[in-house]
Amino acid sequence: MKIKTQFSLFLTGIVLIPVLVFICVAIFRYNNRPESLLVPDYKEISEMSVVAVDSRSWTELRNKLQQMPNRVEIVVLNHEGIVLFSTIQSVPQNISLSDSDIMNLVRNTDEYIYQINMAPEKTASPYCIITRMPVRGRNNRPFFFYTYRIAILICLVLLLFCASVLFIIAKNITNSITVLEKATRQICDGNLDEEVVASGGNEITSLTNSLNRMRIALKEDRQRRGRFIMGVSHDLRTPLALIKGYTEAIADGVVDDEEMQKKSLAIVGNKISQLEDMIDELINFTKLDTGEWRESLESKPVASFLNDFARNLKVDGNILRRQIETDISVPDDVTVLFDPGLFLRALENLTSNAVRYTAENGKIFFTADYSGNNITITVSDNGKGISEEDLPFIFDPFFRGSCSRREKGSGLGLSVVKSVIDSHGWNIRVESELNDYTKFIITIPC
Repeated sequence: MKIKTQFSLFLTGIVLIPVLVFICVAIFRYNNRPESLLVPDYKEISEMSVVAVDSRSWTELRNKLQQMPNRVEIVVLNHEGIVLFSTIQSVPQNISLSDSDIMNLVRNTDEYIYQINMAPEKTASPYCIITRMPVRGRNNRPFFFYTYRIAILICLVLLLFCASVLFIIAKNITNSITVLEKATRQICDGNLDEEVVASGGNEITSLTNSLNRMRIALKEDRQRRGRFIMGVSHDLRTPLALIKGYTEAIADGVVDDEEMQKKSLAIVGNKISQLEDMIDELINFTKLDTGEWRESLESKPVASFLNDFARNLKVDGNILRRQIETDISVPDDVTVLFDPGLFLRALENLTSNAVRYTAENGKIFFTADYSGNNITITVSDNGKGISEEDLPFIFDPFFRGSCSRREKGSGLGLSVVKSVIDSHGWNIRVESELNDYTKFIITIPC
């Protein structure tokens, strides 16, 4: 669970728990509330009593008596001592009680507390009210006691809830940070082989997963850098060995014939040119990785650029004896943010590979279409093709496929193409069948 979600639930619980406790207590108090004392009205008491009762005075008395809880028992007597209304079973209604009877009632029990209220003598129909309440009822706590107890209950529930939730959150965060710290230390120590295992679903765990992906990327980059250095070393060593061999042969007099010396020097010059080309490719390849060139990019019309390249490509096809067909269907007003020099280098690398691996009079197609706000550039040929095993690696630096190992080249051509396309934010993919065709497809969003 996300840390943000956990804290949201925590705050929600802090708000809801007191509300739920108050609701539960209110429902409990309502279900267990003391009912008010039921006192008959004037009509009922007139029918029940053997003596006359004053309507006004009884109504006033009834309103006061009904405010008493039902645990209080009462006896109402008129000025003659006749019982008008009684909730005490031992004192039936309509009997006459003398002062001595009342005193005996009060004195003969320790279970109740009695109280006698006499009406003023000037009242039109004075009443005597005798009330009694069980001794155990005196110990009932006042309202503020119940409020205090509810407050303590709420505090205890909140304390338990907060402690539990904070413990869970702290445990999740601690476990995630421990895994994150361990993974970071491994990467700092150069250990990129051990997988970072993260459990849970909070933000720190997600960060750990991102760190694991970074570890994999660093590992692949280290392997790619190793292959890069090995490829550079191998490709530079071969022409250097030849240059060293021919120069030593000339210096030692092994090659003393003037004609042979010229041929040897021509070979040395050719290898030096090859070294210069390889160094230029390496510089361009490194330049693409830095990304500084992107700061000077400007949006330019791409149709004229593609048309010029297509015209030059057809001229090259006539010289190299290849059947090159072009079709540029891009509106003149469509603009793209690109570097003309790098884009030209990428297209030249693709088309030169198509020429190299296509037999004489072979067909090469260069097309560009515009649809759906995208430009799709296709370079295809009917040459040797690429084996299925080599397809995943053709864009790796210094990779030489099974069909290209006997051909001249540094193995950086397609890597430069991939770097140019990716650094522009475009996409390139390849389709090929061995001994049938090869098609490179570049997608450029406008």
